[in-house]
Order: sequence, then C-alpha cells, then structure tokens
Amino acid sequence: MGRPHGDWDWMTESHIDAVSDFLRGVAPFDTLERALLERVAATAQESAYPTGSTILTQGGDPASAAWVIREGSVELADEGRVIDLLGAGDMFGHRSMLTGEPISLSVRTVENTVCYRIPAEVMLPVLAQPAALRHLVLSVSGRYEMRAREGLTDAEPSRRRVGDLVHRDVVVCSPETTVRDVAARMAANDSPTALVELGGVYGVVTDHDLRSRVVATGASADTPVREVMTTPAYVVAADRPGAEVLIEMLERGLGQLPVVDTRGSILGLVSSADLIAASVRTPFQVRAAILEAKGEADLVRAAGRLPDVAIALYEARVPAHVVSRVLTSAHDALTRRLLEIAEADLGPAPAPYTWFALGSFARREAFPDSDQDNAMAWDAPVGDEGVERWMTALAGRVVAGLEAAGIEPCHGGALATKGLFARPVADWERLARSWLDDPQQEKALILVSLVGDGRAVHGSDAAAQRMRSAFAAGRDRPQLLRLLERFALVEKPPTGFRRDLIVEHNGEHRGTLDIKKGGFLPIVDLARSAALAAGVSTASTSARLDVAEAAGTIPAADVSVLRDAFDLIIELRMQHQIHQLRAGQAPDNHIDPATLTPLVRAYLRDAFRAVSRVQQGIKTSLKLGTPRGSPSPG
Repeated sequence: MGRPHGDWDWMTESHIDAVSDFLRGVAPFDTLERALLERVAATAQESAYPTGSTILTQGGDPASAAWVIREGSVELADEGRVIDLLGAGDMFGHRSMLTGEPISLSVRTVENTVCYRIPAEVMLPVLAQPAALRHLVLSVSGRYEMRAREGLTDAEPSRRRVGDLVHRDVVVCSPETTVRDVAARMAANDSPTALVELGGVYGVVTDHDLRSRVVATGASADTPVREVMTTPAYVVAADRPGAEVLIEMLERGLGQLPVVDTRGSILGLVSSADLIAASVRTPFQVRAAILEAKGEADLVRAAGRLPDVAIALYEARVPAHVVSRVLTSAHDALTRRLLEIAEADLGPAPAPYTWFALGSFARREAFPDSDQDNAMAWDAPVGDEGVERWMTALAGRVVAGLEAAGIEPCHGGALATKGLFARPVADWERLARSWLDDPQQEKALILVSLVGDGRAVHGSDAAAQRMRSAFAAGRDRPQLLRLLERFALVEKPPTGFRRDLIVEHNGEHRGTLDIKKGGFLPIVDLARSAALAAGVSTASTSARLDVAEAAGTIPAADVSVLRDAFDLIIELRMQHQIHQLRAGQAPDNHIDPATLTPLVRAYLRDAFRAVSRVQQGIKTSLKLGTPRGSPSPG
C-alpha cells in the first residue's frame, strides 16, 4: 500500500499552492472557486506507490475517499482482466464513494505512481457543484473514453435484441371487426395501434387512420376495419438488434413497431422510448420538424438542432455508428424536403430525375463535420437545354439550402451544381464506361471512388439501377482494380510513435492525429476497392468488408482486423467531435493523443499498425502481380 508523506497538518502554504496548481487543470476541480479548491488541496494526502502496488481491491469495502493521479499510471482490472489504464489527472475510487457500493474494480500501479487521496467529506461538495455534474454522470455511468471498447454491455437498450424489449401488448383483430370495436379495444389497452390478421401478414390501423379515414369522412362506426387499414404492416423480427430497428423507425417516421417471433406470431410492440432514453427522443422531433417545414427558413431552424441531437444520443450511450446513421437520415430528410420546396417554386420536373448522395452521406457514415457531396442524373436526351436549365436551378436551390442548414459544400467541388456531377443518365453511363476502360485518365480513379459510392436519396429508381449496373462492371476491369488497390495505399496510418503517443511530424496540426486521414479513410478505401472487385459498389464500409470477406477479395483474418480498427476509429472520431460540439467549437478530425487514456492510445496504435499490415500485404500482392483474393501462381 501507499506510503503517506505525512498527516494533513504538516502541509505548508507552498505545498498547498503546488497541489492547487495541479488540480486547477484537472476536471472537475478546474471549475472550483479558489476557496473550495484550496480546501481540497489542504486535505489532499499525497501518497507514493511503487510499481505493482494494489491501491484498491475489487469487492472491498466502499471507498471513503477519491484518488487523483499526480504522476504515473494505474490499471483497472475486473477479475484480473485489465479493462482500462488511468494516467496523470485521472480519478478513481469516487464511484464507490458516491454510491456506497463495494469497490467494483481493482486498482494496481503499472509504474511508480503518486496520488492525492481526497477524503469524502471534502470530495462530495466538489461533486455537488453544478459545473461538476457532467463529470459526475459520466464517471458513475462508466469511463466515457472506453465505453466503445469495454463500457457497453448487452444491457444497453440499443445493443439488445428487440424481442427482449417488448413490453406492450398489441390489439389484434380480424378484417371484419368493426371500427367501433377496434377503437374500443385500442382505448382499453391504451394503444395507438391495432393489427389486422390477414393470414401470414398483417394490416395496421392507427389513431391517425381512425381520425382521417373514419371521423373526417363521416364513415359509419360499423365500417369493417379492412376498409380503413393500411397493408401490409411493417413488422420486425425479435432477433433484430435494437440499434438497427431504431434507425428504421427514424427513417420511416414510426414511433413504434410490432415485433414477431420466428413463426411470424406477434409478440407485442416496441417503441422508440424502449430503444433509447426519453431524453434523446429529439431525433424524431427534428425529423418531424423537417417534414413539416413550410419553407427553407423552417428547415434551417430544424437543422440547427442536429448538433444537440448528436450530443444527446452519444451521451445516452448510443453507439457511434448509430449516431452516424441518425445524422445521415436527417441529411436525407433535409434533401428531400428541399427538393420538394424547390419543385413547388420551379414547377413540375421536365424529366424524371434522381438525386444522389456521395461520400460519407452515401455510405451512411456521417459525422458532425461531414460536408455535402451530391450528384444528379435525369432521363432525357443529352443536349436538351431546357431540361438542363431546370435541373441546374433545382441543384442550386438544394445545395444552397443544405449549406444554410449547416452542411457545408464539398471543398473538392463534388456537387450537383457542377457540370461534371449533373448530367443525363445516358451520359453518366458513357462516362462510367470511359473511366472503367481507361482508369489512368485524369481524375478517373477519384471519380470512380466518389461516384461509385453514390446512393439514391430521391427520384427514379430506374436511373439509380442503371448507374449501379454501370459501376458494377468494374469487377471485370483488372487494370482498374489494380489502380484502385494502389489508390487504397495513398492514405497511410501514422505509425511513428514517441513512447506511446501518436504524432504527425509536419503541417499545421503538428503533434496531433488526423483520425480521418490517418485512420478512417485508409479502411474506407480498402473496403471500397475490395467490394468493387466483388461486384458491389454502393454500400457502407462495414457491408463492403462483409462482401470482401465472402468473396475472398480480402482474407478473412484481415477483414477481422479492419472491422475492429474501424469500430474503434469511428468511436474515437465521434467522441472527439461531440466534445468539440459541447464546447461550442467547430468539429474537426485532429485529436491530441494526450487527451486519450493510455489504454485507448494502445488500442489505437495497434489498430493503425494492423491497417498498415493489411496495406503492406496489398503492396506485396501488387508487386507479385497477384490480385487480392486470387490464387497464388502455381
């Protein structure tokens, strides 16, 4: 155990000043008034612990103090398994002190360590300060930085299967049941929904249906429910993950969904409140505000709430990839409503058209800093100037509207307002063939990568299908695939380390890590090239990795490495940007490694080295002339 340097009464004024100076830079002490900070410093007992010392033992009596690390580091272990490392400025013991529960994790030093022990009677007033509330909540609910790696469990609603979350019975009736009887049963069950059994499928009747299709039209209360129902009802299987269902509910604008078992029998209803905390229902409110917007000013106001939505979701422990999907869903809804408003002003479209999202929004991998990349295709003859003028005007309205809503235009100019990204479908098909046949022409690889990501957000599915078919032909172009593999080696993870800190040696952000350029994009590019080799273009990075594994265009072991690395990187990137939003800063991708715990830095270092190994394997295959996924010569 630690060896105290002495009792509190020995402290000199200079020593108290030294402790105060240190704590002033550590949360939650950084917000304290001077008098309270000095009281903490005067009672903080300094203890030194040699390497290998156990400071707290799992299962021990509740802590009567909190410890703040002055120098050195400790590991937190659950039954011997290390789940986190804490360094200078980190605090431990306070959770047990606050809850009165036994020590939940063992704390053991991994090097010579000096700590300040602050007694409960002094520490509790500190944590009672309003400014310390956020730190308190995050500390008691689990370490914020590590929640993606160790802190989240199957107990999190968004991680559980929806069948486990069903808590409300649903009214089920026959098609001949009268509206009066159905309404009475819905009222008795306090249910806004009833299902109509149709032999293997279901119809659905809601409160809204009864108001709009019965009351508003003056229909008789004896009307059979089959005449006012919607069919088929959308249902979800009980084994679906809550996070996936949450996204579907948001994208479909539904507050609840029926859940069925493997035989198709109804188990009950699951609601958005079952999947996420009540405090983060705002994504549904924002989507409703977008859909109901009368003009662009209303849309801008609705979109202004999106940063708060991202913060609320993340702090409610919703996984980062789900937050990305929510942001993507909001972007899609904004785009569609802008198109509708623009069409109302410009008049009917002179030809069928499709609006495509490109880049991160196309892959459903949006972050708070994501900019807009988009394209248009319309089904009209090449050279029809009247159609082109209308489409150009539409694109201008939508791109400007998204910018006003806080989604900046692509700095590289990948926008539907540019001639390169807005053209008839036939012209797109011609360009795609040209890029696939001659990928060495200027910008061909970049355009294949960008446009190949394209996802139809609005408009003709026929045009979208023609575009997908054009780019799917890339699997039969060996030269293109080799060049795409080389393209996937351009962005390299930073593998230069000083001790355990990741550093960039040059540029404006020297000493920081560009998590997007150094971690996110290399995996995105690897997955894209491997999926295209398997004949798949439009998809998320995770889905592309699944395709690559199934097709053998990336070895299964490498796919596993890339999946783990990608999960960690998107979590850290989202966490960094949420911190910035909360601080009122513009989100970016430059992380100071010193803000990460030692264990997170170790995870990140291993992830970068793993991605680098996969890239090296591709480089070796290219030198040998053996495409990834093909058998070795001989």
